[in-house]
Amino acid sequence: MISPSSLLGIVSGVLILLWTVRHEADDWTVYLSMPSLLIVLGGTLTVTFIGYRAKYVASALMTLLRIYMHQAITPRSLREDVKRMIEWNRRVQNEGALAYDAIAKESKDEFVVYLFGLLSTGYGAEDLRTFATTNIEEGYFRRLQASRILNSMASMTPALGLVGTLLGLITMLGKLQEPAKLGPGLALALTATLYGLLFARFIFLPTSTKAKQILSIERFRQYLLLEGVLLVQQGRPALYIQDRLNSFLDAESRYDMNAGK
Repeated sequence: MISPSSLLGIVSGVLILLWTVRHEADDWTVYLSMPSLLIVLGGTLTVTFIGYRAKYVASALMTLLRIYMHQAITPRSLREDVKRMIEWNRRVQNEGALAYDAIAKESKDEFVVYLFGLLSTGYGAEDLRTFATTNIEEGYFRRLQASRILNSMASMTPALGLVGTLLGLITMLGKLQEPAKLGPGLALALTATLYGLLFARFIFLPTSTKAKQILSIERFRQYLLLEGVLLVQQGRPALYIQDRLNSFLDAESRYDMNAGK
């Protein structure tokens, strides 16, 4: 599925640009320049691969596509997480510690598997919180690298656009004696600046911001799950678990196990 907000943003941005070009220019091809594209985009990729390890650059480039995919964590999914935690608590109360390993094997959620795997090992609450918090924070900052790279690329493209501008002006200065040949140099100078700003403000910077937001939401959910697992380990009543986990959520996202009864 496609993320509606990301799709709306990119479609509206493209339509605005196309309308402006169509309205202001009889020949829209004047906005196209392969040398400018190579200088800005090619230069940005080159500098990025020099400054960062290839696997992190590849992850950042994949993020350009990933933000347009539907995000799995929603108010409804968080409510389902609370419900699921209450169900796991009842199962643990009925089956004892044996339920920890069974839940870990049945779950498809990597973090849930990790948490119940720790429980089945027999770690206490403090160790569980320490291990899980480290896992959450280190995972967050490790994956945040893609957002940082995209933010860095957003700062590079205008600078490389300026490089294209300077190259175009130098080309123009070399042909001052031939006014009819000044056009290509001027086109390179202006389109390079245009491309630099467009890539920075329409692609790299928004993607960096969205990627960071998605990671923050995922980290929030992991802390919610951690709190729930700790409550399950302590043998808290279902109502206590519901109210404690609901305190993390907005009013419209809260779970009510008595609803519909």
